[in-house]
Amino acid sequence: MIKLYCYVDETGQDTAGELFLVAVVLKEAHEVDFLEKRLEEIEAETGKKQLKWKKASNKIKKSYLKEISQLKELKQTVYYSIYRSSKEYSKLTSLTIAKTVLSKGLDDYSVHIIIDGLNNKEREIVRSELKTLRIKYGKIRGMRDQQSVFLRLADAMAGFLRDIAEEKLYTSEFVISFKNSEILVEN
Repeated sequence: MIKLYCYVDETGQDTAGELFLVAVVLKEAHEVDFLEKRLEEIEAETGKKQLKWKKASNKIKKSYLKEISQLKELKQTVYYSIYRSSKEYSKLTSLTIAKTVLSKGLDDYSVHIIIDGLNNKEREIVRSELKTLRIKYGKIRGMRDQQSVFLRLADAMAGFLRDIAEEKLYTSEFVISFKNSEILVEN
């Protein structure tokens, strides 16, 4: 059985449903340790550290994105979906997780799901939705992004993708490099 780790963050609840974006970092268990160390090194080298994306300066964002875009181990690791005109945040988060896991085409797997800031009510919605969508999960839990480099990566990618959608100037130089690196996968 293949064990997967799925780290999830979202952005856009402040837009009252106008834009809701979910970013999912999905890796096999055996890949997590090496990547965790490398991501922590990149956070330290670029000055991003444990900053949330929206609080990082453009200089830090650009430095971080440059390093991340060159990390070959991230190829087809960050999946995302953009939704408009809906406030069904927990259901949309579940749908994005399901689309991401199913895109791997695995039959014999179990996924451990960690969602930034997940509360008990949201956990039950996600659990119910994932059962309906026939996702084989081991555990669903909430965690703060300060606790996990992978949640911080999901936060950064969600923030970066939102900044692209909002046409922030700094993003233009990274759109092509991220497309070429195949790190980001829209589903």
